[in-house]
Amino acid sequence: MKHEDVAKQIIKNVGGADNINNAWHCMTRLRFNLKDEKQVDYAALEKIAKVVGTKYQSDQLQVVIGTDVADYFAPIAKELGLDENSQQDDGEKKGAVSLFMDTVSGVFGPIVPAIAGAGMIKGLMAGLVALNVISNQTDTYLIIDMIASGVFTFLPFFVAASAARIFKTNQYLAVAIAATLQFPTMTNAVAEGSLSAFKLFGVIPVPVFNYAGTVIPIIFAVLALSYIYRWVDKVLPQVLRTVFTPTISLFVAGLVTLTIIGPISIHLGNLLAAGVAWLFSISPVLAGIVVGAIRPIAIFTGLHHAMTPIALQNFANQGYDMLMPMMFMANMAITGATAAIYTKVKSKEEKSLVLSSAVSGLLGITEPALFGILSKYKKAFIAATVGSSVASAFISFFGVRIYGYILSSIFSLPAYIGQYFIFAVLGILIALISSFVITYMLVPTEQAEDDEFTNEVDLHSVAEGSYVPLEDVPDEVFSTKMMGDGYAINSVDGAVFAPVSGTVTTVFPSKHAIGIKTGNGVEVLVHMGIDTVTLDGKGFDVPIKVGDKVTADTKIAQMDLDYIHSQGKETMIIVVITNMDRVLKFSGERNLEGQHQAGALLERALLNG
Repeated sequence: MKHEDVAKQIIKNVGGADNINNAWHCMTRLRFNLKDEKQVDYAALEKIAKVVGTKYQSDQLQVVIGTDVADYFAPIAKELGLDENSQQDDGEKKGAVSLFMDTVSGVFGPIVPAIAGAGMIKGLMAGLVALNVISNQTDTYLIIDMIASGVFTFLPFFVAASAARIFKTNQYLAVAIAATLQFPTMTNAVAEGSLSAFKLFGVIPVPVFNYAGTVIPIIFAVLALSYIYRWVDKVLPQVLRTVFTPTISLFVAGLVTLTIIGPISIHLGNLLAAGVAWLFSISPVLAGIVVGAIRPIAIFTGLHHAMTPIALQNFANQGYDMLMPMMFMANMAITGATAAIYTKVKSKEEKSLVLSSAVSGLLGITEPALFGILSKYKKAFIAATVGSSVASAFISFFGVRIYGYILSSIFSLPAYIGQYFIFAVLGILIALISSFVITYMLVPTEQAEDDEFTNEVDLHSVAEGSYVPLEDVPDEVFSTKMMGDGYAINSVDGAVFAPVSGTVTTVFPSKHAIGIKTGNGVEVLVHMGIDTVTLDGKGFDVPIKVGDKVTADTKIAQMDLDYIHSQGKETMIIVVITNMDRVLKFSGERNLEGQHQAGALLERALLNG
């Protein structure tokens, strides 16, 4: 049965849309605020295949679905005219930089293989050209360059499709926005250089810019599209939505992108370029410190293209340039930080991706390392930034310069042969070693998932405290094992640790619940307190995030027991395996009653396949 069909049945059996004041969801349950509870048909609700159980508590109707509850809430929100995102508690508020990097990481995750493959080819070809092994004028080179450069030239298309998935909007409309930015009318105007702006309706300027290879304009364009699409779809009558929602959304989002989002992004790059030129006029060493620090984030956002004209102008005016050597140092620092991550990850797939990204960075193509690796490991990104800044300041102090434009790769080193060669080499070593060492020190080593190739999963005590059988938990959803089997702990200090080794799959916005998946596919829910979703995240500190690897000694949360008790809430921590179809039986080898230390082995779940 489709999610939409289940949603309609649930709405019908809770008394219809007219009986619903509001609806939202927590980690496992749909929650409804109703006008009249007597209109609820509990028997019919519980006959719906996906509904695990129902409960009316604290003036709310709770319909237990499971950890995929969000998939069912989305169509319910649409039917009721609610914003499916606003109905969740905001919970943890991320900083702007952290949120931006997480978003870019999410957008680029699926694209990384294409970027990494193309980057490796492009870097190798550039190296062979730099060593005079091949010429970049042959047909063979041009053909291979098409294979390698296509991804980077048309990167906005890839970004648009992936960003649409992140922002939950139509992928094809998102790609249409990317096509708008790179339509021949725009690219030809850029190439000819005779036009600075088109005139929309004869009045509104549409600046002419080269958007090839850009990242930020299309990410914000798709974000804008997602809001425009939802608003238009909500306002229009049902009968008009199929045709007019995409029409109006594309038209409005396209205009906003061409007139506001795109130009602002390009102007930010130009502003960065002007700032760099000003720094050089004050002190090359100061420029080295600052440029080295901002270069990784500039590449990350696509603003680094604005630095190239400065370098080219320096060649024309002075016959040499000191900016490109700093770009070289940044690339090497990014490579060093990425190489250090190789020592931290455990899976063969991750090691392979990290290695190819590091080699690509060494060859001068850093996008795979930045988007695929360092965006996920923010401490490594910081290490690359520090290494880049230190190495750039070092070479600037000794006046390292280059006399011709060349890709900043390890193959460009011969271009520095002369009086500055030794300082260029030392700068490379500083960039590589410092970023590697700092990353190695800051980024924790991922623990091998011991359960990955076994047929069992160890369940550890999630906190220091007394054991509570699941049957005694004062919440029928857990005590009747609707959600699965497991245990509960009455914590003595509020420190919460992972009950299993695995990967964090969910951190609920209100912080009261965390999902973890083991290497062999067992899904474990850690639910902190009873009905604590209503606390809006207050009383909970959650240092981990989705995608983090955890083991039984990883602290995943800290509960403020006094505060939670003061709000009249139960603080016991409940641990359940939600996909019990994977479990054959529990070993039952231990006496679980009494006090346990955090991390103590409680049970062993034997799997059925």
